[in-house]
Amino acid sequence: MNKGSGLGLPQVYGFAQQSGGRVSIESKIGDGTIVTVLLPRSSSAPVAGVSDEAGRASAASTDGARRGQLLLVEDDREVSSLTKEMLSSLGFAVIHVTSAEAALGALANERQVSFVLSDVMIPGGINGLQLAREIRRRHPELPIALMTGYVESTTGMADGEFSLLLKPYTLDDLAAAFDIEFE
Repeated sequence: MNKGSGLGLPQVYGFAQQSGGRVSIESKIGDGTIVTVLLPRSSSAPVAGVSDEAGRASAASTDGARRGQLLLVEDDREVSSLTKEMLSSLGFAVIHVTSAEAALGALANERQVSFVLSDVMIPGGINGLQLAREIRRRHPELPIALMTGYVESTTGMADGEFSLLLKPYTLDDLAAAFDIEFE
């Protein structure tokens, strides 16, 4: 059985809360689990098109203004796939690696990286916070943001040391981590 990221239910809960809805969970040993998502009914007719956030993302990705290359350090395939899509919609070309060692290698290969986004909990002997500190030592001007679903994993991080994204995050949260504004 595959081990998930543990972020599925928090994402569902966050979506329901942002939509004015709620989530209930019933679990019985031997029977399984039922997750019910209740969302408010809209009295408005459906609008052909995309949501505001998706519309801004689409506009950002088609405006032709590339923001440079962003190094994404994330070992979870589902999280990295969604994050790459979001970053691309913000105008980034994404270099994706799954470990601290690969991240340091990518930076050593003289790639022109404009930003770094790393998960705090990554495999290997170096966690994301340690990686961010090493990158900062080697490249003091490179903007770095960390992401985590577990706040306690940032113990030891100084206040304001790095931008921090708490999973699940929105496109707006991701843009704010790099001080990006988009229409």
